[in-house]
Amino acid sequence: MRIQNNDLDFSLPILSNDEMGQLCAAFEEMRSELLKSNRLLWQQAEERKRLNAAFSHDLRNPITVLKGSVKLLRQGIQDEQTIDRLESYTLRIEQYVEAMSSVQKLEQLSVKPKEIRLSVLQSELQETARLLALSKKVSVLVPSGGTVCIDHGLFLTVAENLIGNAARFAEKAISIQITLQNDSLVLKVEDDGAGYPLSLVQNGPNPFETTSSNSSHFGMGLYSSRILCEKHGGRLILENQAGGGASATAIFHFV
Repeated sequence: MRIQNNDLDFSLPILSNDEMGQLCAAFEEMRSELLKSNRLLWQQAEERKRLNAAFSHDLRNPITVLKGSVKLLRQGIQDEQTIDRLESYTLRIEQYVEAMSSVQKLEQLSVKPKEIRLSVLQSELQETARLLALSKKVSVLVPSGGTVCIDHGLFLTVAENLIGNAARFAEKAISIQITLQNDSLVLKVEDDGAGYPLSLVQNGPNPFETTSSNSSHFGMGLYSSRILCEKHGGRLILENQAGGGASATAIFHFV
């Protein structure tokens, strides 16, 4: 009855190895899996609420500006500044919508792990850094030899986001490192810039937050990386280094 009523906050004791004990074990496994699924669905629903709230909040200013610009046009004030403002804020709303769409697509992604050589990951990280951080001094450190089982495309998306973010804020240098733990691959990207704002370190990346004056980023790179790490059973950790600079650690659990 408790399972039927979606009350899963209990456990079934397994007192014997006979048929009744095996039945209890099967019910306990089912209860545990249902509870895990319900918690995941709840987390996704809460995340969607936060995303929608951020989306609605950040649209208010562009809409207000567009309304004001339309009023000026109706009054016959058609200066170049008004036209530029209309174009700029229309583009901004378009980018918001595209960002929302991209997050929804990320949520629908399924993790598809496959064996990939570490030497391949090293080459790809070096090439990504060359393209995104051309003017910076970059070091890439990856264990030699061997393979890992991860979602290759998902890993590259996160790596591109973190390297691109580091390249924007680094003063001179970026460090990229892969380490292997017992059950996961750890990608760490560090830069020698000003570091993350305290709120970002404490609360993690949220949608439509940006530390840059370039509003086209909307802080979505770090947020989407967080989602992808969690999809891979891991997480994204943002820290400030003791000697200065930012450090982003993406953990991918082997599936």
